[in-house]
Amino acid sequence: MCYVITVICEIAQLYNQTHHQKGGGALIFIDYHSRMPIYEQIKEQIMMLVTTGVYQPDEQLPSIRALSGELNINVNTIKRAFSELEREGITYSVPGKGVFISPNALGNTALTEAALENIAAAVRSGRAKGVGKERLLQLIDAIYEEGPNDD
Repeated sequence: MCYVITVICEIAQLYNQTHHQKGGGALIFIDYHSRMPIYEQIKEQIMMLVTTGVYQPDEQLPSIRALSGELNINVNTIKRAFSELEREGITYSVPGKGVFISPNALGNTALTEAALENIAAAVRSGRAKGVGKERLLQLIDAIYEEGPNDD
C-alpha cells in the first residue's frame, strides 16, 4: 500500500513538472465508489499534494469554478473542501484573487492529526482482522527503511 502511495506521489510530481506550471489540469482524482464524501476526498488529496511538495506555500490553487468544471462536481462541494482546508490553516483566501497554500501548511498540526487518525483507523481494522502487534511493528520498520521519505 505504501509503495502505491509513493508511486502516486511520484507521478503527481512528474505531472506537476510538465503540466501544472503551464496551467494544466487538476491533480485531484475522485473515487465515486468510495464511502468517503467527495469534499473529503478533495481535501485529503490537496493535503497530500501539499505534503509531497506539489503545491508550495503561497501557491494559488485552481479556482473553485475551474475545479468544479474540470471534475464535473457541484461548486458547493468544492467550496466545502476549500472552507475546511482554510479552517484547518492549510489554505488562506484572498478576496478577488483566490485560494492559496498557507506559508506554514507543512508545519500545520492538522496534517499530522489527520494522518494519525488515518493510521489509528487502519491499525484498528488490522487488529480486528488478526494482525498482531509484532507484524505491525515490522511493517512500520519496513516503511521507514524504504528511503528518502523518512522523517
